[in-house]
Amino acid sequence: MEALRAPAGDAWTHQQSHASLARYLLEETHEVLEVIDDPADHAPGALADELGDLLFQILFHARVGQEEEPAWDIDDVARAFIAKMERRNPHVFGQQRERALADPEDVEQIIAQWHAVKAAEQESAGALERGWFDGIPARLPALQTAAKAVHRARSAGRLEELLAAADEASRAEDAQEWGAGVARALLDLAVAAECRDDDPETALRTLLARTRTRIADPEQDPGLSA
Repeated sequence: MEALRAPAGDAWTHQQSHASLARYLLEETHEVLEVIDDPADHAPGALADELGDLLFQILFHARVGQEEEPAWDIDDVARAFIAKMERRNPHVFGQQRERALADPEDVEQIIAQWHAVKAAEQESAGALERGWFDGIPARLPALQTAAKAVHRARSAGRLEELLAAADEASRAEDAQEWGAGVARALLDLAVAAECRDDDPETALRTLLARTRTRIADPEQDPGLSA
């Protein structure tokens, strides 16, 4: 990265910024997901290769960060990650980790602890999330957004409140114009998936990827060749 960004390096690389690189970060992320969703349709080592491309994007952003004021680099990225993991996992990294959880094997307690620490971080920073949708990226797919909101509401013991608000929204006068009934049914599927710790977005994406593979090669599924 240093060689590419250096004055005598690559001209295209010199022109890039965080904004111009954003589309490549998204593209490389989707290519990683594609391999994960349907590994049988990719060559051995494909995941490592795609993760390398994704890592390159992170390194590229960090190299651009070195030219900002204040400057930051890949070490700052790693330090921020380490600090966050240590704060949000006191049952692993805390000085009194044996007291952090009543049952270290209870995943629900671990998730609740994560959310509690995150909320404390946001409160100290003056950016406390006040809703189940706050802080969720606007570009996140709708099914994944629903799953995150449901997870937050259920962790707070307020899932029924979220569903009641959805019921009210689905009874709007223009409900038929935007498919409120279908949307409400999809939310119920998101609830069912979240209860099983499944991500509905990943599940549907995987199904579509594998369906596409079998349509392209019916011999993989004799039932499609009839």
